[in-house]
Amino acid sequence: MLLNPALMYAATWMFVLLLYALRLSDLLDPLQPLTVLLVVGTSLSFILGWMIESVPNFGRLATAKINLNVLGAIINSAGVGRRLKAIWITFGLGVFFEVVYFNGAPGLGLVGIGSQIAYTDFGIPGFHGLVNSLFYACCAVTFARRLLGASNKTFLLVMASIGYPIFVMSRQVLISLLLQYLLIYFSIRRPSPRIFGRAAIVFIATFLFFGYLGDIRSGRDHIINLAAPTFEYPDWLPSAFIWIYIYFSTPLNNVNYNIDIAPNYFPLETAGSFIPSFARESFLNAVGASRQWNLVTQSFNVGSLLQSFLIDFGVSGAIIFTLLCGVAFSALRRRSATSPAAFFAVIVLLHGIALSFFANLLFHLVFIFEIVTITWLMGGRRH
Repeated sequence: MLLNPALMYAATWMFVLLLYALRLSDLLDPLQPLTVLLVVGTSLSFILGWMIESVPNFGRLATAKINLNVLGAIINSAGVGRRLKAIWITFGLGVFFEVVYFNGAPGLGLVGIGSQIAYTDFGIPGFHGLVNSLFYACCAVTFARRLLGASNKTFLLVMASIGYPIFVMSRQVLISLLLQYLLIYFSIRRPSPRIFGRAAIVFIATFLFFGYLGDIRSGRDHIINLAAPTFEYPDWLPSAFIWIYIYFSTPLNNVNYNIDIAPNYFPLETAGSFIPSFARESFLNAVGASRQWNLVTQSFNVGSLLQSFLIDFGVSGAIIFTLLCGVAFSALRRRSATSPAAFFAVIVLLHGIALSFFANLLFHLVFIFEIVTITWLMGGRRH
């Protein structure tokens, strides 16, 4: 069910709202009624849009069922394979160009090769986003081909999937990639309860391991004091638990703090995400977009999709906009049953919705270009 954009949105934001309501940190302000209306209203509106889309289709709701025979024949075709190889090469050349330009890379600097470069300083604005788009597109299509039996280059895919995020020292790249893999896997395969159980055990074990490692490296007490838990923090629990809770909750905390902001009444903030980073601020200033966004705590400045909605449309406008998203995304979900381009577009959109509590990745230039790249991959001759 979570492979449905409307249900994914509702589940994500209702879960965030539930976590917030627990008030496990003193950083969280009491919820404003308008904030609850924004979360619940946009969730119900998204679902209503899904239902409205079914009306011209005789009431048949768009589902996540896909025709693997049709999609597999196209995704596994020789033409797609050739274009995929060309994009892998283009991606490699792009990475090489940036390494030459910066005389190194963050990951290389850690092992003493080239200049010492912080991950925030690496990458040519605009161009680096394009390189990341090619990386996501190549990995997503290669992974799908692997699941559908056309590719046996598992080792190379694993090396690329882990190696590039380490190379650029980007957790966001790794998280986005792994989430897209997960969504593709659940779309093509139907895991058993045993698989879910094993995955949960692996996730908990990994979480605890990296949590304890983070405590050793960064200092447990500092992180816990910054997060200001409202309960006595157990000695056996790594600080990563409260840190993850903070990352889920503080974006909504900032929305709650700015709930009465005067909106643009036009998608200027959302449109800004389509502008390359080097020109984004100039664009927003030129069109007079509202930038009066205050933070509850300066240490936690993570944005969210609701931040963009609130700045652009206000509460009522956001509810109307998500209704339109529900209709459009459901139509794309329906088309994805037999269209590989639509299938991958839905994967990218689902990924953006699932991470919408953390950032506005739903309308982000990098992921829009990933969709464009995959659409080109799936087009043209297939033999």
